[in-house]
Amino acid sequence: MDVVRRTRTSITPPRLASLPAEREQLEYSSRSLVFANDGARLLRAWGPPDAPWVLSVAPSGERWRVEAFGADAPTARAAARALFSTDHRLEEFYRLVRTEPTLRGTERRFRGLRIPRDAHVYEALLHAVVGQQLSVRAAHTIKERLLERAGAFLEVDGVEVPRVPTPAEMRELGMSGLRATGLSRVKSASLLALARAVERGTMPSGESLASEPLEMAVAALDALPGVGRWTAENALLRGVGRTDVFVAGDLGIRVALDEYGVLSRSASEEEARAWADRHYPGWGSYATLYLWRKLVADRTSAATG
Repeated sequence: MDVVRRTRTSITPPRLASLPAEREQLEYSSRSLVFANDGARLLRAWGPPDAPWVLSVAPSGERWRVEAFGADAPTARAAARALFSTDHRLEEFYRLVRTEPTLRGTERRFRGLRIPRDAHVYEALLHAVVGQQLSVRAAHTIKERLLERAGAFLEVDGVEVPRVPTPAEMRELGMSGLRATGLSRVKSASLLALARAVERGTMPSGESLASEPLEMAVAALDALPGVGRWTAENALLRGVGRTDVFVAGDLGIRVALDEYGVLSRSASEEEARAWADRHYPGWGSYATLYLWRKLVADRTSAATG
């Protein structure tokens, strides 16, 4: 799929904001983010499920230079702000971090790290379903096969930007095409059901999922085939950008809470959520993100030190 329309604009990011600097940075490694070779420019597929386009963001002094290949300037600015969650008042989370020993210091160590968003709920659910009960590496391998079989790429300035397959492309792949990527029959059926929900207009909207109480939002996604609480919470965090989702059932989070002496891995999800509610009310999503990042950074440091 080729993209030809080009729009240039810019935004002023908040003081506490940073663009990813590492090609394998945890929060972006399994998403459709491409580091271009011409400077510090980042390319990301964006837009609605059936009409994706490419967003480009690059630092330019105190501003970020934003380009869109297939969208107008207001849409491009809104996309850049959404991608990097610039509307989240990160300083409020940092005030809580400074009073809680587990994450204290991460506000300096990972300064400006914000929740990286997906373009829509469908994309976030696709990533989460593929990743169910798999390592990041195994899930990434399956996603690469899926994109290749669907031809899910946009070309911009000679660069191929990966994107999630559209609902129509998923339907064309069908059960056999999805199974050929290494997906289980259950996951393949779930992805096809999600594609049908988008096409029929029965997929819950990001707007409704952002505004309703957390448990109602989780229940709305949990009602979709193949979507349990872990998948729903990941989609609310990445596809909706809610700040109040602590992914208490995630293995990495449970390992982190155990290693940092908060809760044993045998503790219940309710106990883990209670810890987050007590120390990070309204900011469970960022407690999740910073725990993930701290665990990976500490393990990497230990392995190389």
